[in-house]
Amino acid sequence: MSKTVLKSLRAGSRLPLVKPLAAAIILAATCAGQAQAQTNVTIYGRVDAGIDYNSNQYNASNGQRGGQWGTGGNSWGTSMFGFKGTEDLGGGLKAIFTLENGFNAGNGAINGSSPGAPAQIWSRRSFVGLSGDFGTVKIGRDLTLPSDIVWSLDPTGQQNLGSATLVKGRNWPQTSNQVQYISPSFNGFTAQGAYGFGEVAGANKPNSSGGLALSYVQSNYSLIAMYDVANDNKGQYSTLFTNSKELTLGGTVNIDKLKLYAAYQNLSAPQTVTGPNKANHFWVGANYQLTPALTLIAAAYHVKLNQNVGSANLFMLGTNYSLSKRTLLYASIGTVRNGSNTNFQVESGDGTGLTGQNQNAFYTGVSHSF
Repeated sequence: MSKTVLKSLRAGSRLPLVKPLAAAIILAATCAGQAQAQTNVTIYGRVDAGIDYNSNQYNASNGQRGGQWGTGGNSWGTSMFGFKGTEDLGGGLKAIFTLENGFNAGNGAINGSSPGAPAQIWSRRSFVGLSGDFGTVKIGRDLTLPSDIVWSLDPTGQQNLGSATLVKGRNWPQTSNQVQYISPSFNGFTAQGAYGFGEVAGANKPNSSGGLALSYVQSNYSLIAMYDVANDNKGQYSTLFTNSKELTLGGTVNIDKLKLYAAYQNLSAPQTVTGPNKANHFWVGANYQLTPALTLIAAAYHVKLNQNVGSANLFMLGTNYSLSKRTLLYASIGTVRNGSNTNFQVESGDGTGLTGQNQNAFYTGVSHSF
């Protein structure tokens, strides 16, 4: 700026262009500083892919049976991409939002969409809410209570060989049209509740879901109790591994480098027309931090179904090796031992194996978070 302009400014000279421009620059800088201080938006995600093998698979097109190799997308954890943000509203109150989609890194397809619905861009989470001294309220699409709570009780962290295998994905749901509340922690106690509206005119139960959970977390152990329900389009519990009532009790214990896990689940679907309508699911497992980078994993799962269907077992061993804070290598091996009338697929999801047939699985890969 010239000396003439500076002198004019000091003298109060009217400069119709310079003054408004200077004021605008100052105002923009002030607003930008306030925005940076009050808001925070984060882009985050994870890409997980590797090599996957399953034995004793059935090819319906030609009737053949045998082993199957492929690229494993989401074997260790869901690949995802999302945005999350907060705005400081003052007085301890914050506005929050999350937009998150899940995808299969092996083929790029979106996963986690609701059955029978068009593929959602934000297949896992799309909610907005408020957080403060009262706790947190979220409204929109989100993972249901079992997804996050069972994850904390699963020694594998809900890998494809994990707590969802012997319940055919019942522990992995997302729910649209949901309102969720999470309380603050009171000396380690946290309460959580969720309700997913079915949005059916003249009825409240059809397509609705809900649940309550209570957690007690200390530095070296945790205890969790959860009850959740998922109704079908008639407001009934008609499918054991999809539309049912679920009770989960479990906990963890830390002993130096060793972390122990144990949990029990009871599933009930009293309106089931054929097949089992009750299941009792147990598991135990451990993580051992052999080195700061290397974690060893071992877990065993057992499910027993009524109606003379019988039981099945899953056993797995795994390892995680952290190359950095964001990148790890993993390898897991496991086997599902079906009874004569059970048909669980060795890796998770809602897949159905051959009745009475055992299967083995192995996968290894890379998971990178950003």
